[in-house]
Amino acid sequence: MSFFNKAADPDTWKEKYLNLLDEQEQSTESYKEKEDLLCKTIVRLTIATTGLDPLLDPHLQNIRDQLKSGINSPALKDELERFTNSVAQIKHTPPQNRSEEIGLLFDFLLQQYTTETQQNVLKLLKNKAETVKFETPNQLFIAILEAIESDTDTSASDNIVANHIDIGIVSKQLLILLEGIEIPSIFDQQAQIAKQLLATPNQTATAFEPILDKSFKLLLKIKQHSQSEQKDIDNFLSHITEQLAALDVSIMGASTAAQKSAENRNRLDQSVSEQMEELKLSSTNATTLEPLKGIINSRLASIAKEIQEHSQKEAIQRQKTQQQLDDLVDKIKSMESESSELKSKLKIANNQALRDTLTGLPNRNAYNERLETELARWKRYHTPLSLIIWDIDHFKNINDSYGHKAGDKVLLLIAKQLSDHSRETDFISRFGGEEFTMLLPNTNGQSALILANQLRKTIEKTGFNASGASVAITISCGITEFTLNDTDEIAFERADQALYQAKQQGRNQCCVL
Repeated sequence: MSFFNKAADPDTWKEKYLNLLDEQEQSTESYKEKEDLLCKTIVRLTIATTGLDPLLDPHLQNIRDQLKSGINSPALKDELERFTNSVAQIKHTPPQNRSEEIGLLFDFLLQQYTTETQQNVLKLLKNKAETVKFETPNQLFIAILEAIESDTDTSASDNIVANHIDIGIVSKQLLILLEGIEIPSIFDQQAQIAKQLLATPNQTATAFEPILDKSFKLLLKIKQHSQSEQKDIDNFLSHITEQLAALDVSIMGASTAAQKSAENRNRLDQSVSEQMEELKLSSTNATTLEPLKGIINSRLASIAKEIQEHSQKEAIQRQKTQQQLDDLVDKIKSMESESSELKSKLKIANNQALRDTLTGLPNRNAYNERLETELARWKRYHTPLSLIIWDIDHFKNINDSYGHKAGDKVLLLIAKQLSDHSRETDFISRFGGEEFTMLLPNTNGQSALILANQLRKTIEKTGFNASGASVAITISCGITEFTLNDTDEIAFERADQALYQAKQQGRNQCCVL
């Protein structure tokens, strides 16, 4: 009785009420988290089990769809019932004969895993799978995994990788990709190293894996760098767009001001004309002089006032318009400055895009541009045009023996000799790696051969020292003259075949096809 008679403390009941509210909110949040976790778990289970049986796949997809509307959805309950019925049907379906599939599986495994231990275990598993049967496919796969992992060696791994990929083809495709894309100067050295590694013949899968990884990382860096440059260009273009919009507003303001000034002037002219007409009418109808004087003075005073007010408004408007025009001129000057700066940057970027960063010669992109021009001239004027492909002999050996700096020095020497001892009309480019190209306008194949041999002999006499040792430098080339119906690809392939022929015949020579 004392409990009921005792007055309750309001603050105590309020605190209890608030505590109950907090517990309720926590309970609701906890329930919500558990519901979300349950939904995610069911979704992942349906994804993991998709493909086990075609009869179940539609139900699994429907379950995932139903979970979007919550765990208490009546439709989900119905779908789970249908799924259960489908599972029951599968359970009573007579097992199919899969001995042929098991046989193919173990034939493949026995070819891949060749150690004695693995062979014995796999053969035992094959007999068990064909006779005793595993209760579920998962049990069979787990047993196979334990068998092949128990004695896995490096050679087996290499065999598997080698059977799945052709290292030579992958290397060739990556080289083509690296040669075809524009490589920023900051990645030039990394690209050269990657190309040389990819060009190494007869690599094992174990040795090729880090090379492949480095190549992909380099390509990713180049892509990110290009995206960053594109973002800078986009930001600049956005800035220019904003400035153009501001100019448009200024021009519209000046135009509106001029239009308003013209309207004010027209109103003034109309008012003065009307008052002059009234003055003329008053003078015609006047019979005495004094009233006429008063009328004339009043009209003239009114006209003078309107002209004065108009002049003041014109002055204010003129000052405002002049300010707008001054702002417009300032903005135009600012845009001209930025435009000039952009042109300068674009010119530098274009030169960099068309120049080889190491030798300073035009690069492959520049060669393609010049080739279009020369082909158009050749087709129009029917003057002879020849192509030379140069390749440094034993360049890889120089890099391997004396290092990449020595290789770079050789490239610089070759580039200088080709440039210094060729004609002004000839176009020389570093095509990629240790290859150079020359386009010879107004030159037939035999004349190109004479010029090429002169250059070859000059380069042969060029001295080169590396690590205190004298290193011989020679160069080979393939030559072709463009003929009727030739495309750039056909002519290039023919010159490349001529280069191959020069290499096969002992190097340090030139061949024509």
